[in-house]
Amino acid sequence: MKTINLINVTTGIILGAIGFLFAISSLYEKKLRAFYTAIAFAAIILIVWFGYYHFLNFSVILLSIPPAFAILAVVLFFAPDGKISEIEISGSGDRVDERDVMFAREEYEPGDSKYDIYYSAKPQFKEIDDKIRKLPRLLSPGGKYYDPIRSGYIISIFRSVKNLLNEVDGEISADRQAVDAAEVTVSIKKAILEMGAGDVGIARLNQNYVYSHVGRGPEKWGSEIVNSHKYAVIFTLEMDYYHVEGAPGLFMTEESAARYLQGALISVEIARYIRNLGYPARAHISGSNYQIMLPPVAYDAGLGELGRLGYNISPRLGARVRLGAVTTDLPLIADKPKNFGVQDFCRKCLKCAVNCPSDAIPYGDKTDERGVLKWQLNIEKCIRYWRILGTDCGLCMKVCPYSHPPTLFHNIIRKAIPRSATARWISIHGDDIFYGRKAKF
Repeated sequence: MKTINLINVTTGIILGAIGFLFAISSLYEKKLRAFYTAIAFAAIILIVWFGYYHFLNFSVILLSIPPAFAILAVVLFFAPDGKISEIEISGSGDRVDERDVMFAREEYEPGDSKYDIYYSAKPQFKEIDDKIRKLPRLLSPGGKYYDPIRSGYIISIFRSVKNLLNEVDGEISADRQAVDAAEVTVSIKKAILEMGAGDVGIARLNQNYVYSHVGRGPEKWGSEIVNSHKYAVIFTLEMDYYHVEGAPGLFMTEESAARYLQGALISVEIARYIRNLGYPARAHISGSNYQIMLPPVAYDAGLGELGRLGYNISPRLGARVRLGAVTTDLPLIADKPKNFGVQDFCRKCLKCAVNCPSDAIPYGDKTDERGVLKWQLNIEKCIRYWRILGTDCGLCMKVCPYSHPPTLFHNIIRKAIPRSATARWISIHGDDIFYGRKAKF
């Protein structure tokens, strides 16, 4: 009986302490709802637990039920529970024409030859694109969050990125160095991490993820893109948690701009370093001088999975990432994709869709898009809302449960989610209880 009493009391104290510690952690996140909910949870647990103990301590069987239930819940939370779903890729899709990308279509203006050529070939986009063009551009007067000083500062960051567009490629040293693939892979990853990246991966470049024709940037519009590089070096850049919490305001766009600039600088320097070794290398940066689609390449490199919200979700940093990349023929060691429960989680969560003010994120099932089964965004609705706000919104990134900062509690949950369907179910509903289903802004 004494042993049962000790176990019961110890378990109650631990559960109460967990609640109070989570409340303190929530203050760090500046989430008052989570703080008060955690305090209430801890208080209720202690009152009910020890009330139960006080009134029913005459029965060993009854006293054994609460700690047994708590232990079972912990086991189910961490125990392997079935296979996790993987991203389904048939590999039969056609290459994407960058001229069809919404960011390129925004730039086609009436009277411009691009406008006439493009909409003669793709008249189905003309009406919606013309409506979007009538709205203020991102960071321009007329947007809801426009501020002449702060918006101007963010524009200056994007201009700095644009100044690097012609630096993505260059002369290759004639003195090619003999390299060990394993050693140079470690060296490049280390260099990128030292320049501030969150994680780095290597992928064999899938030609399905190379754009077919130029749609933006300094190169000739409509020209065929030929990039036969064997590898892609791709990396994540963590977006500051508190800036993302400022979504959909200017803090979010400021952080996006800063990460795009950081990614451009890293990509350009790493490409230059590889060319100095005597191997071809090209940086792929915002602005745009992309030749490849970064999210699927990041998946191949083991840096995350594509979620319902349309962003790459990193195992460590969640949705709060931007991507940068370099393609090259330098001999490297490729990484493998990592599936860690995102597909199962996103199928049930729907929080990004619930909070999307433009209704651009689908509630339903995945669809086959060029050989990849995924949730397809309505990008026209998304960009239209960006123009109304004058920012790049980011509410979906803000509310995604994977976007929480790497505190002890969230890291424990991240460890459990890949292996346990129970953990995913508890995490989805727990996030709603502690943080709310609908974001306030």
